[in-house]
Amino acid sequence: MKIQNNYKKMFITDLDGTLFTDDKKINHRDFQSLERLGEMGVKRVFATGRSLYSFQQAVQKMGFTPYCEDLPVDYLIFSTGAGIIQFQKNKMEIMDERKGESTDESKMEIIDENKIESADSKILRKHSLESDDVRYISDYFDSLKLDYMIHRPIPDTPYCIYRQQSKWINFDFSSRIKLYSDFCTQINYTGSVRDFGQATELLTIVPAEQGHDIADMIHEALPQFSVIRATSPLDGESIWIEVFNKTVSKSQAVSWLANQLDIRQQDVAAIGNDYNDIDMLNWAGHGFVMKNTPKKLKERLRDKQKFTEVASNNDCGVSEAISFLGYYSFF
Repeated sequence: MKIQNNYKKMFITDLDGTLFTDDKKINHRDFQSLERLGEMGVKRVFATGRSLYSFQQAVQKMGFTPYCEDLPVDYLIFSTGAGIIQFQKNKMEIMDERKGESTDESKMEIIDENKIESADSKILRKHSLESDDVRYISDYFDSLKLDYMIHRPIPDTPYCIYRQQSKWINFDFSSRIKLYSDFCTQINYTGSVRDFGQATELLTIVPAEQGHDIADMIHEALPQFSVIRATSPLDGESIWIEVFNKTVSKSQAVSWLANQLDIRQQDVAAIGNDYNDIDMLNWAGHGFVMKNTPKKLKERLRDKQKFTEVASNNDCGVSEAISFLGYYSFF
């Protein structure tokens, strides 16, 4: 006789290089697998380095609505954990301090299962760098002559200022400036950074040849912040190095959300393919890595036995992970 498992479950998937194929689509099989999880009561979470704006742009290009009424997802962890949003079937409302609705963590009401099911979609949590932190990190980036962007706090993350000053040819950085041309302004006077205020993050983009060495250097120099690296979603080679508030990472966001939903750590499964996923996969009770995970990252993983490798993003690795979990009675 099979013993029924009444514990709540959570399944988290990264997007670029994991759920998204190389041509930025979602395989039909993966879509159906996520739908089945919802039917079983499993909480489905997308965890991405993309900002909320970038995520919405991506799903709209696929033909979905920006508010995810037609996507099999319950929560979105975006900007590598700087923000968490809850989706509902009807509409999405952003808690905006400009409208008098505070998202200050100390004032946020603890959410429970019944409230979540009936509440409108909203940003549940967000983190920013303080003004002094922004200036400090910017000064350090300037000392290294790096190309970087400073993004405004959530929900205004698309708006940014940038400085392009490195000696190397940085096509990936130029491509990102072009993508955000309607939102970004070049740093052209001394007070630009000083007057900027709070920020979601500072992002520097470094060519692949120097990327990991620079990332290691920044990580060592800025231990008071969260320094996260990722492979560029644009050229697939350059290294993006993001500096956030110390409280920001995918694992911290997942841990917080699981706690609010009363889901045990061992009942959380996660899948990803890049550097900014590893802490999340380490935290989860079950971690899966894609076959298309960068070779250098696989070499850096000390305990390769901790993660189960599944098919690539183009070959429905997400569905393979879900099938694996079902075979071992996770659901």
